[in-house]
Amino acid sequence: MLNLTFGEQVKIVLSRKGMTIKELAEQIEARTGKKMSRQNLTQRLGRDNFQEQDMRMIAEILGCSFQLSILASLEAEKAMVIEEELPTEKELGRLAAKKEMKEIREEKKKEKIENVPEAAEEPAEEVIEAVEESVEEVAEAAPVMEEKAVEHVEKAKKEDTKYSNNSKYFQPIKQRKDLEEDREAGEINPYTGREYQTNSVRTHPKRIGYVQVYDRKEHKWTDMTEWAFIGMEENKKAALGKAYEPPIYLD
Repeated sequence: MLNLTFGEQVKIVLSRKGMTIKELAEQIEARTGKKMSRQNLTQRLGRDNFQEQDMRMIAEILGCSFQLSILASLEAEKAMVIEEELPTEKELGRLAAKKEMKEIREEKKKEKIENVPEAAEEPAEEVIEAVEESVEEVAEAAPVMEEKAVEHVEKAKKEDTKYSNNSKYFQPIKQRKDLEEDREAGEINPYTGREYQTNSVRTHPKRIGYVQVYDRKEHKWTDMTEWAFIGMEENKKAALGKAYEPPIYLD
């Protein structure tokens, strides 16, 4: 212990007293009236760059007598402690590094929180315009989607005699000609135990104003906006005429 530099001894005492370098720097700054940051003190401890008066002041702050080693008083206080029970220098260094990293993370987190209001006060005009356009598109498409959904539900009630009024969240699927199902590659409808049929459509679980449309050829769902899906179905209806088959609404 006596062969350690003053800076190394200070770090050990800080660790044993549960203090951080930042707290020590604040007390030094309060006593001297001179600016002392955590980074500056860390560098000085690493270089062991201290005058005798500074060393005496730090020893006084730490509650240690200043002789040849500031650890002298601590060693006297812990004379009855078994050496094996004391933390090793490696453990002390790891604890000190952990505290330092915690302080750095807290400082960075504080800086991010302080910078958020400044960035939010003046959002880019392009972002505002995009949001407004998206809201308008969803608002325009919503009534049409609701009307189509109501028509489909009423039609399903008439065509399927097995329809149950207790099925609040699920409408029966009307069987149609479709590609052969693949229960390994495709996604299974939990209500039927079979792969979803092509052109099955459901509300997107995460994105507002979006739907998901299933395709057995690809065995997966495709995301698209509600208004885009409605436009696609209207084009199909115009092109196919009587051969047109409406989508299968799942919710």
